[in-house]
Amino acid sequence: MTYKDLLPSLIANQMAVISPGRIYQPPFPKWYNPDATCAYHGKTPGHSTKQCLAFKHKVQHLIEARWLTFQEDRPNVKTNPLADHGGRAVNVVESGRPRRSKPLKDVMTLRRFIYEALQKGGVIPRGGHEEDSCLMHPGVLHIMEACLAV
Repeated sequence: MTYKDLLPSLIANQMAVISPGRIYQPPFPKWYNPDATCAYHGKTPGHSTKQCLAFKHKVQHLIEARWLTFQEDRPNVKTNPLADHGGRAVNVVESGRPRRSKPLKDVMTLRRFIYEALQKGGVIPRGGHEEDSCLMHPGVLHIMEACLAV
């Protein structure tokens, strides 16, 4: 945010007021720019709002007094470890003992379930009947979980 953009917000929140600037007469100081005007000093010519030392000191004073803060656009884990996801709510809180993941040998999906899902999705042509123990080999007396073809 630029100083020029910040000034209207500070005025609206009654944290700053327009302070009439000094009108210089020739010979002008070295820093004087007749083409630049300062909004903080009521559009007085001589310097821009961006170069205004009085306004910069005012902003610094407000920051040090903690009346003015600037938030970052991206998440910051130091100031806010839990990102805001659309409102003020607790994201995750776990209590008790930590859950351990299951060993891979204990995580199983039945072949029949996978095969039926592939048939339903049109990846595998429909074959066999619901009562068949192996959908790949209708009429054969082995279960799908033991089928060597799958």
